[in-house]
Amino acid sequence: MVDNPASIGEWGPHKIPNPNFFDDLEPAVKHLNNIGGVGIELWTMTEDILFNNIYVGHSIDNAKALATETYNQLLHPLEDPISHIHGKIAHLTLAWEDPLSAIQTHPETGLGLAGVVFTLFSMLAVLFSLIGSQQRKPIAKANNTDTFTPDDKQKTDSTPVAPAGGEKDKSTAKRRK
Repeated sequence: MVDNPASIGEWGPHKIPNPNFFDDLEPAVKHLNNIGGVGIELWTMTEDILFNNIYVGHSIDNAKALATETYNQLLHPLEDPISHIHGKIAHLTLAWEDPLSAIQTHPETGLGLAGVVFTLFSMLAVLFSLIGSQQRKPIAKANNTDTFTPDDKQKTDSTPVAPAGGEKDKSTAKRRK
């Protein structure tokens, strides 16, 4: 350290009296109602970050129970995929025999069928609009005035021109003085 005779010690903030200060011996967390949500502020440049199943508590056993009920179900959604596929195939045969009851028991079937029908009709409409359109005849252009037509008058040149290699007629030419 540099010797400084004017130094009065380490800096510290000035302490001023605060009449509203009190020491809370029992924090208010114990007196709050059940917390219905948790806010997390996260500053990142990546979009669409989602949090799900956040547990706030003191019990590890409760946290593990919540994990087995929610998170572990996401990891293993189907116990037996083969029986799941057999159930879907059985549902398709039911939909073939009685479509209304199949749609009532599984509404996604009705949405799928409606999507297929809409796509089919849309594709047919596009196909017929492309095939059914006829090629239009080109519109006749207006007559070009630079080309010769039979009704044009014959233009005559009044200035005599000497034939190539022949003699010029000196009488009709004007001379400069």
